[in-house]
Amino acid sequence: MPFTVPKFRDLPIQKDAPAGSAWGVFDKDGKKDVYGTLNFITPEAVLAAKEEIKTGESVVLNLPLDMPYNPCPGREKNKFELEETHPRLAARDDVCHLNTQTSSQWDGLMHFANQERREYYNGVSYEDAAVNKTDLSLGMQALSERGGVVARGILVDFVRYAEKQGITYDTRKTYRISLTQMKEIIKEEGLTIRQGDVLIVRCGLSKWIRNSKPEDEGPFDINHTHLGVDPSDETIEWIWNSNFSAIAGDALSFECIPDSNGNRLKLHGYALPGWGMPIGELFDLEELSKICEREKRWSFFLTYCPMNIVGGAASISNTMAIF
Repeated sequence: MPFTVPKFRDLPIQKDAPAGSAWGVFDKDGKKDVYGTLNFITPEAVLAAKEEIKTGESVVLNLPLDMPYNPCPGREKNKFELEETHPRLAARDDVCHLNTQTSSQWDGLMHFANQERREYYNGVSYEDAAVNKTDLSLGMQALSERGGVVARGILVDFVRYAEKQGITYDTRKTYRISLTQMKEIIKEEGLTIRQGDVLIVRCGLSKWIRNSKPEDEGPFDINHTHLGVDPSDETIEWIWNSNFSAIAGDALSFECIPDSNGNRLKLHGYALPGWGMPIGELFDLEELSKICEREKRWSFFLTYCPMNIVGGAASISNTMAIF
């Protein structure tokens, strides 16, 4: 059965919770919830999502782990070594040094806390979880324990829309995708939003990254200004009221920085610590967009198998779409 949850205007339901947060909404039998909006993906939603599989074609939404070649300032490059397994064997092992948020990634619920209160989703203390590590309930292992993520994905292809509308923009600078534009795209693509859908927005950054060279400057500047969805008050309300289970895209942070009101990471503050909603970033959406265009269908079966890291803040993407 679908979940019935309060509208955004009626949040929070707990008097001491942050404005607009969903703390307590998914709690059950006196136990604090750790899955957030993934609760929208019911068994019924999964069974409905499998009906998206019609041709059997699949596409991976991960960039190569060494891309972008020059990552976001402040994050290390991923490093890989192919080491000899044993002197007497013709065999090799991979030795990897990874920042899970350098390439295609899912932000988990221990990535970004409410900055004023220093609390994660459902009131978990930042100090307890991230500093002292005495409460790891929101770590990435929780997603593995629930069986990963299996849902219906929908692609809102802004690149395709912009080309039709004659909109030009630089993928390496701030461009704000508005709620009006997203709604127009959803209508044109013939999509009907369902509870539990994973919203994926293509802005074109993955195309730039795919075409870049190691000697090129990275797509991100030191001031962290970049394109994405504009997290206006109306957009934030729409995302919650649409009952998406997660949001993702090929932008660095899904949302633009700064937004139209000069804010930074406003949507992160609502989605991750407020609603327990994972955010996917730096996805590779180029092949996905081609298949959607060819099939004239912008919905698909989607799977995500996170890295099973106890107390982890994020995971490499490991996301696949199946048509």
